[in-house]
Formats: sequence, C-alpha cells, structure tokens
Amino acid sequence: MMKQLPILLLTLSTLFCFSQKQYKFDYIIEYKLTFYKDSLAKKTISRYYFTNSKKNNYLAVITNLDSLNYQMDFKDENGISFNVNFLKSDLNKAEFINVDCQYVNNYNNPFKDRIKKYDFFNLNDTIIDGTEYNRYKLTSIKLKKHKKKKLATEIYIVDKNTKFHLPIFYFPTAYEEWKSKKNIPSGIFKERLLFDSYGNLSVKEELVSYHTINKTITIDEKCDYTQNK
Repeated sequence: MMKQLPILLLTLSTLFCFSQKQYKFDYIIEYKLTFYKDSLAKKTISRYYFTNSKKNNYLAVITNLDSLNYQMDFKDENGISFNVNFLKSDLNKAEFINVDCQYVNNYNNPFKDRIKKYDFFNLNDTIIDGTEYNRYKLTSIKLKKHKKKKLATEIYIVDKNTKFHLPIFYFPTAYEEWKSKKNIPSGIFKERLLFDSYGNLSVKEELVSYHTINKTITIDEKCDYTQNK
C-alpha cells in the first residue's frame, strides 16, 4: 500500500531569497488524459501542467489526488525531482511554493542513451475544425527492435498559434531527443497520442485550456543537485 505524503505548507510570500533555487512558471495548461485498452477508453483523468514558456527542462505535473488535495510530480531534467501533495486551496492561491529538502531527490535520466534509438520526424500538417496544426512524431529508428523491445511511438499535434511556447515533454527521452537536435516546431500540443509497438492507441492527451500564471517553486540550495551535474 502506497504511503501518502504529508501535505506541505505553502509559502505565500513575495520575498526573494538568494540562497534558494527558483523555478518560475508562466503558464498552466489543462489536459484530458484518456487511457485505452484494446482500442476502448478505460479511464479518463484531468492533468495540469505548470510550465515556463521559455524553459522546458523542468515541468510540474498536477493531478487530483482526492477532492481536497493535488499531487504534484516535478522534474528538472538537469538533476532534480520530487513528488508531493498539496491542499488544492493552498496551491491555487500560492505564488511562492517552498518545497523542503526532505522531499527533493537527485535525479538522473537512466534513458539518455535512447536518443540513439529514437528520432523526431515532422509529418504533414493536419486540419481540425478548419484550423491547421503542425504534426510530428517520436519513434524508434531501429525498426527490427521496435516490436521486439515493445518501443512506443508518440504523435504530437501542435497549435501553430502557440509558437511563443517551447515544446512540452512529459517523457525524458522526448526532451533529450529535442535537446540534441531541436528539429521540430515550438508550440503547445493540442493532442498527444501514444501508440504501442503494435500500432494500438494506448494514451490520448487532449488540450482543454491554457492561461498565464505567476508561480514560483523554491528549494534550498543545499538540495540543488543541478550544481553537481
């Protein structure tokens, strides 16, 4: 049975502290996430992203834990991760969110070498309800190993009117591949489709809304593991 993490107190303060690592967020993006099995929708949840439109090495993903609490999964691809719970009422109104070092982990992406097996490919644009969208996919370039190792394929459908925002990646392999080549268009994805190695749709993520915010997550510099990278 998974132990529930304690609810953290949020720092509702505008004081700047030079001894803290700061992560600034300027957008909140809501998605509807649907999981499929045998082509049938089995479960749908809401997922919220705190993002920085100019920096995509870090991302906070928020889901509903229950009626009162959120769960936040945060990751900085440069070396930090944490998973904590917050009261919804606190997180919604907080501008500064202080996370104690006891919850912060030293993160290393164990799949960095996978960029040798994957690549992004730009696809033809698609039209949805009269609007034209960019499309690209992340897939294995080792075709013989694709099914043998059950490697998945992601397809992104991207709003052309959101080029002000860098690409958003939940999976570290996608981020590392983008960082190595930067060969795809910027923008907030309208849809993200995940297909298994047999071409079956397993996950669909659909954009609900997005708007600007002003939130900052802070951690003490003693647990800023990015300094050691």
